[in-house]
Amino acid sequence: MTADRVRTDRAGGTTMLAGKVALVTGASRGIGRGVACELARQGASVISTARTVHPEQTATWGNGGPNVPGSLAETVELISNEGGSAESIPADLLDPDQIESLVAQVIERRGRIDILANCAMGFPDSFEGNFWETPTGDWARQIDIGVRAKYMLAYHAAPTMMRQGSGLIANISSAASKDDFYNVAYRTAMAAIDRMTSAMAEDLRPHGVAVVSIWPRWVRTERVRIAAKEPQPGFTVTPDDLAVSDTPEFIGRAIAYLSADPEIMKRTGQTLPVVQLAHDYGFADTDGRQPEIDEYTEQWVRKLAAIREILRS
Repeated sequence: MTADRVRTDRAGGTTMLAGKVALVTGASRGIGRGVACELARQGASVISTARTVHPEQTATWGNGGPNVPGSLAETVELISNEGGSAESIPADLLDPDQIESLVAQVIERRGRIDILANCAMGFPDSFEGNFWETPTGDWARQIDIGVRAKYMLAYHAAPTMMRQGSGLIANISSAASKDDFYNVAYRTAMAAIDRMTSAMAEDLRPHGVAVVSIWPRWVRTERVRIAAKEPQPGFTVTPDDLAVSDTPEFIGRAIAYLSADPEIMKRTGQTLPVVQLAHDYGFADTDGRQPEIDEYTEQWVRKLAAIREILRS
């Protein structure tokens, strides 16, 4: 499936996801917001979830750090102003009962779930430092929200997708699952996401439900833009980082093309760098430019393919 095969509507979006229902976590800001907005532009009915409902509830970064903007109300407004279909259901993904209720409400309101975009991640005050020097709460933020919540959301969404005989669970991960950057808790969370993805895919393969991990590179989220202007403790963004960064919507575009791919089951269980997906499907970022496959991504595409081959043998 390539970009020239996608029908464009008057608003400049596409109808590739028409009739599909998407549940997007972490949608108040960052990658989650970009994914929610882009899936709506591609025709999906989007249900966004996060803890921050209104702009006045936004939190500061660390102890007295800068305010990180973003709320569910603003995400829904952005989508609605573009003519998309959007609603929000607030939920704290640290609470298993709220996760179960969230999925049940989506099914009650929409009757189905075609895309589960697991974008939520718990961010520590700092990504740096030896593990014995970091607050123990960093583990809960990154593992409980970053991994356990993804598991619980898939757990509750999978039966509906199985009855449909179709669906996509897209887990946002990172090359830190196999490379050494950021702290131990973050690397552990990313490795767990990728392994969980491949394991879930095996269980869901007979039911026509796909599960993938997506590796973004630098993404111009609110936090990244803040850190680029005013470096924050444990999170440094350089001009070189920004030069190879993508919009949050770029990740949403990747998920849209995956969901619309009639051969998506060939990719289930895989870990997929987002830039490679852009070249596979022929889509660009919101500025019309398609990032080149850099040497780092090219190396990991080869390594991931070799790992898949070893596992098949």
